Amino acid sequence: MRAFCSALPIALALAGCSSNEESRSADAGCPESGCPDAAAPIDWEERSLCAAIRGNGDRVFAHFASLARIVEHYGPIDAAAGGSSASISIFLTESIQGHPQTHGCEGDPCAPRERADRIALLFKSMAGYTEILADTPEGLALRLLAPLAAQIREAGLAELIETDLSAARDALLDLLDSEDLRTLINPELIDLIVESDDPLFHLRDLVGELENLGSFHTDDPSIFARPGPIDFEAFAELVGRVGSFYAGEGPLDDAAMERFFADCAGPSRGLLWDEAAALPSGDTTCGERFRVILEDWREAFVEAGGEGARIDDPVGGELSALISTSVLTGSSADAFDDARAQYLAAQEDIELGDIDFDDVRFGYWGQSEDLSRVHGDREGFGDDKTERFLPLGAASWREALRYSPAEPGLARALELDQAWVSAGGWSDLHPTLVLQNLGCDEVIYVTRRGAESNFAQGVAELLGMDEATREDLYALDAESSFARSVEEADATWCTDWDNQSAFDIAAMSEHAYNAPLESVSEYFRGVDEPYDELVDSTGHPGCTPGAAP
Repeated sequence: MRAFCSALPIALALAGCSSNEESRSADAGCPESGCPDAAAPIDWEERSLCAAIRGNGDRVFAHFASLARIVEHYGPIDAAAGGSSASISIFLTESIQGHPQTHGCEGDPCAPRERADRIALLFKSMAGYTEILADTPEGLALRLLAPLAAQIREAGLAELIETDLSAARDALLDLLDSEDLRTLINPELIDLIVESDDPLFHLRDLVGELENLGSFHTDDPSIFARPGPIDFEAFAELVGRVGSFYAGEGPLDDAAMERFFADCAGPSRGLLWDEAAALPSGDTTCGERFRVILEDWREAFVEAGGEGARIDDPVGGELSALISTSVLTGSSADAFDDARAQYLAAQEDIELGDIDFDDVRFGYWGQSEDLSRVHGDREGFGDDKTERFLPLGAASWREALRYSPAEPGLARALELDQAWVSAGGWSDLHPTLVLQNLGCDEVIYVTRRGAESNFAQGVAELLGMDEATREDLYALDAESSFARSVEEADATWCTDWDNQSAFDIAAMSEHAYNAPLESVSEYFRGVDEPYDELVDSTGHPGCTPGAAP
């Protein structure tokens, strides 16, 4: 049994017991074990807290701020599910919560509040990590190469293509081979630029895509066939480096880290990173102490060749984790092969041919016992999304992070094996149902207000989704999988991150950290320090059950 779950009700669920039915019927009465004293605060450790995290592309820092605030009030996360950028957030959650110094405090076991404060501080410090290492490959990886689009536009390559094709090609290759980018750039992209039999077609197409990197449009099927800018194998390695630091692996100065926690964790409760970084720590500040620890660690870690890299640890090895990606099977996988050949041959209008949305499954990696429980649909949801569940088996984080964040537009569809193709983690952006089926007591959905993303629906339409299936999956004003997912959440962390700048991490973090929490669960109201912005209803579609656009 995994360390984070061994004393929790979720572990009993995995062993064949169930506490979830009692949790979901709490409003109707009390379980057979009796009602808790209404005046006594609810103990974090009595119930499993699970996070369903909506992927959000280059706005991933909203996840870290949201999770920091959640942990401050409700304790560590016991299980998590999500795909796309949420796979990164779950990997780092597992890393942070596995850090030895979030379990042991100055030589003794951490008290629950101490542990929560240390975990929350590490989530907040992600903003500091990115600022300190902004120009390193791992800093760029966390931002999904977002600065590249601006560099392409500033270089005026689209205009140069029309006047001097050779010069435009050379300028693009020079940019992609720059020291700060080359580690992350997809070699398939370079090969196509150099070897294309129709360089005008491919350069126009590639530069147009690179200028709009991160826009996630779905106007034609070439998004499944075009090589994206990111080498997701290298991406996984670099995100693994971030995870190694946050897990306390490799050449970490444990004494300095303990001083950082002792001086900064408790006092930073309720503060964002900018404020926490300004707190005193001996004769320096918490931010400066963190910077020295991080820079010293990174230098030694890189020199040692990445010894102890966490990327090869199993998904769900420290807390139950379910990582999703869309999977093309059968004739739809064959249609991808045809589209890939058409694109390489510079065909103007890509056709997916014999595409069938029935062949599109929603795959998950995780521990075998977790996948088995979810696959059985123990809660009897029976909705379209649940019916598409496909267990992908156990995997390393290297494998999951190679595929789940590789959305169309950032990468072409990627072969999982000889029969299946992954098209990225857009497929379950509201993964509350898999966590209910896992046996979680309390599921908190970290999301943004609004209907299902146009990107997810657009990808599904390209893959053959008809209007009736769209209603079954996504319509908030019907009995859809999305509507059911919102209804089955015990609490919803309701941000508005789509209206925040992805480039302003501080503002994004402030918004997410202070977002309203919607819940009528006694758990979220009954802890010792419930969140101040806890409300019965926000009234926002995508957050409030029954609220439609």
